[in-house]
Amino acid sequence: MTILVRRFVGRLAALLGSLICCACFTVSAVAADAQTIKLVTGNYPPYEYEEDGDIKGMAVTLINEAARRCNIAVKIQVVPWARALREAEEGLVDGVFSAIMTPERKQKLNFTTQPIVPLMVSIFVKRGSPVKYDGHIAKLRDYRIGILNQFSNGVAFDDAVKSGTLKNIDVVDNADLNVKKLMAGRIDLMVNNTYGAYFLFRKYGIAGDVVELLPPLDNSPAFIAFTKKRDMNTVRNAFDNALVSMKKDGTYQRIVASFARE
Repeated sequence: MTILVRRFVGRLAALLGSLICCACFTVSAVAADAQTIKLVTGNYPPYEYEEDGDIKGMAVTLINEAARRCNIAVKIQVVPWARALREAEEGLVDGVFSAIMTPERKQKLNFTTQPIVPLMVSIFVKRGSPVKYDGHIAKLRDYRIGILNQFSNGVAFDDAVKSGTLKNIDVVDNADLNVKKLMAGRIDLMVNNTYGAYFLFRKYGIAGDVVELLPPLDNSPAFIAFTKKRDMNTVRNAFDNALVSMKKDGTYQRIVASFARE
């Protein structure tokens, strides 16, 4: 009887060991199967930026939380904005953020239905500047205007640039350059997303030396835009669902508010 019990216990231990090994293998396999995507973005604090080797910001925090809920691993790289758009359009990466949706971009990119961040665009001048603005963009035609390369500043402003209504356009790849040009008098006004501009003004200690002209040029949401070179619908839908759940449980609002206060 003792021998039978010992044999039974031995076989049971061996069986349990096999089951544990299988369970561990299954968990490892699931972890290994977690999809990894690569996203690119520009350097636009406080939405997305690189600092001391870390990529951070409002949009980055929101995307990382959404990806966690989707069980998707995300690799994010900060590059010049024009390059970010081009790489997503050509399929060199899986997607780009934070992108304003325009008719031209919709032809080449697969946008989420849920916005990733609110994005207001404003005009900024040095305090004491004679520049006047009342919402009529054509009145800015005689001024030197600093803008970011491939960054949409709203349909009305973008169309004014394309049509030649606004001709004195100074294009840069980095918003910091526009701030420096504005303070040096090399441009008369700069156009920038509002949160990002105030972040930079505080960074350079010139918040009291710059004035925002009202009304804003645009107040449009920005999205994650996936490449159309391969099927990203499943990933896009997963992010949409995650963003909906984040807004429903208040996580989205808390993250946005934490950066808006900075």
